[in-house]
Amino acid sequence: MPELATKTEEPKTPVPGTGHLGQTFLVGDEIYIRAIEPADSAYGQSWTRTILPRSTERYEKWIKEEMAKAKRQATYIILRKSDDVAVGSFTTRRWDPVTQVMPWVDPLYGERGQQWLAQALEMAVPWLVDEQQRPIVKIHVAAEQQAVIARLNEIGAFETVRFREMLRTWGGRTDQLLFEYLNRHWVDRLGDPRQVPLERSGTGEPRPVPAPVTLDGDPPANAVKVGQRVYLRPVEKKDTAQISLWSRQETETFWDAGRWMYSTHGYAAHETELQKKDPQTTVDFAVCLRETDELIGTMGLFGVDYVHGFAETGSAIARPEYRGGGYGSEAKHLLFDYAFNTLNLHALQSFVIFPNTRSAAALRKQGYKEAGRMHWAFASFGTYENFICFDLLASDWRQMPRVDFPAADEEPRI
Repeated sequence: MPELATKTEEPKTPVPGTGHLGQTFLVGDEIYIRAIEPADSAYGQSWTRTILPRSTERYEKWIKEEMAKAKRQATYIILRKSDDVAVGSFTTRRWDPVTQVMPWVDPLYGERGQQWLAQALEMAVPWLVDEQQRPIVKIHVAAEQQAVIARLNEIGAFETVRFREMLRTWGGRTDQLLFEYLNRHWVDRLGDPRQVPLERSGTGEPRPVPAPVTLDGDPPANAVKVGQRVYLRPVEKKDTAQISLWSRQETETFWDAGRWMYSTHGYAAHETELQKKDPQTTVDFAVCLRETDELIGTMGLFGVDYVHGFAETGSAIARPEYRGGGYGSEAKHLLFDYAFNTLNLHALQSFVIFPNTRSAAALRKQGYKEAGRMHWAFASFGTYENFICFDLLASDWRQMPRVDFPAADEEPRI
């Protein structure tokens, strides 16, 4: 019996403007939202927050391989209903109880794009919180995105943080805003976090900056910045055993969400990976005494953004006998010198949990200004704890008076 010829079906070409049909939610008047697909690589520059060009093949590879490895993170595409063209996106990052939302729309679309982004967030924010029973969502918005801000206010979100001049824009800079949207059922159970009082300690007045040091001889080995009593150098493999030991000896619990413990090998591997990147987005330093070269703590910059010129700072003086003596603040000003004068950053941010009034007082002494609050950041004592947020501009720090610190029994000379 002769074989019957089989008919090969040609793949059907999708009809533009029909991608939203059959989708039952996240569909608006002009745009709709769906999870990312490999075909979206054709419009990668429109939905990616980047200034660098990448090929369609590179975006497709990222979607198929790298995106699948991301933990607690998802990317959703914003498309026009009329032709299914991707015009923007938002990325969510989750850690209990928070969902962070980083929205983006192609700036080439101008005001039209901002209106599309506003529509997308109007649909997405209640979906991420109310429908998915999440306690809170935090949305990052530039101060110039007025259409987006107006729509967020309409749906019940509210501004909680304003980081001054954090973002570079055409011909200048603009503030970075953080909006929050709370699940009303969680508010009914836990209360409104905006009503939680913030305890304070210290005067809140900034103190003079230690004057730059002129070295008479050679600097300490591998030093990056040198002060009067301490210096900063890279974290070395030899430091990791001491750092892991300190993590097992910490007595204070209030300064973070509990104490952390490191292994020597794990900490060394972590630092090795950080230093492989060029440029590094996390820059860690060892804090050492000039007199003896002893390691007394660590500090660094996190999330360094070389395009917009900002980073987060963090520090830990692990030796209790050197806490409260100004060593941490002296080292922090060396870090500021590195951030502002070496990396040419424009602004720094820092975050402190409400109970840690001592660290908050230290930041105020160092010149930081309060930028607002982040609510319900992590679980604590049967509820969720809040952060107080700070920022410091390079111009603020450069205008602070410098002082030579004399012997302990003398008054500083400004």
